[in-house]
Amino acid sequence: MHNSLPGKAFAIGILLLALQLPAATYYTEVIQSGRIRVKTTTEGRSRAVGVFVSRCSERIDKLLGFSGQPQKTLSVVETVSGDEEEEEEKASYTRVRFRPDMNNVEVVHSIVYALIMRREQELPKEAGEEEPQSSSWNRKRETPTTNWLSAGIAHRILVEEMGGVGLMSKDYEIARNQYSLREFPSIDMLVGGGIDADFRPLFELFMLHSDLLLLSLETLRRGQSDLFVTMLRAERAGRDPLTVFDELLGKYYPEGKGRQEFYEHRVSVISLQRHRGGGAEMIAERVAELETVPLVGGSGPDALKRVRLEEIPKILEDYKADTRAFLRLEQRFKDLQMDAPYLLQDSLGLYIDALQLLREGKMRRFEKEFKKAREAFLKALTKQRTLDSMLEEYERKMTSVNARLDDFMEIIQRYHRIADSLYTQGDVFPK
Repeated sequence: MHNSLPGKAFAIGILLLALQLPAATYYTEVIQSGRIRVKTTTEGRSRAVGVFVSRCSERIDKLLGFSGQPQKTLSVVETVSGDEEEEEEKASYTRVRFRPDMNNVEVVHSIVYALIMRREQELPKEAGEEEPQSSSWNRKRETPTTNWLSAGIAHRILVEEMGGVGLMSKDYEIARNQYSLREFPSIDMLVGGGIDADFRPLFELFMLHSDLLLLSLETLRRGQSDLFVTMLRAERAGRDPLTVFDELLGKYYPEGKGRQEFYEHRVSVISLQRHRGGGAEMIAERVAELETVPLVGGSGPDALKRVRLEEIPKILEDYKADTRAFLRLEQRFKDLQMDAPYLLQDSLGLYIDALQLLREGKMRRFEKEFKKAREAFLKALTKQRTLDSMLEEYERKMTSVNARLDDFMEIIQRYHRIADSLYTQGDVFPK
């Protein structure tokens, strides 16, 4: 008992010292659309993070096929060393924490992962499906589908919205060089497990190849709009992701081949399209599909014909009345414009402008402008085909296997030279 007074004095001294230390001040930003709550140490950063996470949420919903408002709020919190807030709650799919010294890759991937996981956990239950257990949430082992989807989408966001880091680029340079040497990742590894985010250089490669896998499957969604939602629902139910992959995509596999051959072919084609833009012939086929509708008339091989939109007043009236159908048509032209080579983009923009006239009910003007758009596209297509032929001939003459190997080795050397600078500490978002 004789030591109680000194002990109390010491405890009071510590308490007074703690009270003198400045506590971190937090600023909160709430985004109602998407149910997002951000808390950081500066007002500007809270606003910037809120806008960024909101854009990520919208992009994920559109890409993966989710609709409606999420049920639970996602909290994104900046933590400061020694702050009690850091230990307040364990990580979950409704809460993301980041520190000022974390790099962009870590932060963006964590946000994208949580946004996808929130959507997965809130998917309506199907008959016989058990209630998902949030306590089983584990990034590394139990969520392989969310792993590769979040890695791929995070890579795309880092490249397109934040300028990328290191050797990330829109034309997938490293992957294309790997493919030219017939070096492909294992699809079983990509879809069935993934890479731990702690192994940063390898994880960046995982992100790159996940992005290309995602891109190669997006074009198959026309007939399977719920493709990614189905994958995530199966993950929540604990099903084997490779079995699910085969069930959903097996009909596209080359005859007598499996998912690895299917994957290698798809990513090889899509990576070259992104490097050069969508091929001229592919764009031409898709435009012909969009600007016409199939009609049955007569019999025999010519029974099914495609007729131009502006030649069928009834179809135009249906598009004008059905807002959703019109928006789908408009969005497909916009997506096509993004995929197209530079020489074709302006003429595809004319199609989009013409569709706005249809939406406004200006039928005669629409017909006139739609025909002008077609004429402009055909002229641009001729130029693009000529350019493609010249490029292919030049590449055939100038590019050898050794030259491609030299290019690949140069990329590896560049990677090693700047690897240390990729992960320097610094603020992820503005203050």
